[in-house]
Amino acid sequence: ATATAASGETNRTIADDYDRYDFDYLVIGAGSGGIASARRAASHGAEVAVVERSGRSGGTCVNVGCVPKKVMWNAASIAETLHDMKHYGFDDSNAAISFDWSYVKNARDNYVTRLNGIYDRNMANSGVTLISGSASLADGANGFVLVTPDDADGRGGEGAEPATYRARHVLIATGGEPALPPGGPRGARAPGR
Repeated sequence: ATATAASGETNRTIADDYDRYDFDYLVIGAGSGGIASARRAASHGAEVAVVERSGRSGGTCVNVGCVPKKVMWNAASIAETLHDMKHYGFDDSNAAISFDWSYVKNARDNYVTRLNGIYDRNMANSGVTLISGSASLADGANGFVLVTPDDADGRGGEGAEPATYRARHVLIATGGEPALPPGGPRGARAPGR
């Protein structure tokens, strides 16, 4: 198998690379666990890279789980409190209270983007290389990881030539996606990506 490295190096074969490593430690997945492991290894002097397919560091919790959910829950909680204010002596007869969904959504998204940037800066400050793309282990593995670069939308670019990286140690820290039980959904599901 041949691949073009992200740095623009000429094509090389996996067989030619058995004596060299690009990284001491390569982490697939930039969620909390992957980032913590990568930064810890870098703090001990390892040359480390993290591959994330969406270009959005922080994992499920930051991007589509805990963090955005709590922002929306807080907005709903405030709305509920406003409905109950008259029971606590507040006069709502002259109050011009309105709700702007676009404002809350944009504020939530900007907050998540800010957290993505904090994760990225922390990795950079720790000496961790962030590689944007979809990763898979090469046939026979031996520390070889193929990374298909992301397109402009943060998804694996169709037809893009994968880059090949080799690491002494590889951590798969990708989390997962829920599987719905047979017979259809039996509860609410977050909208996800």
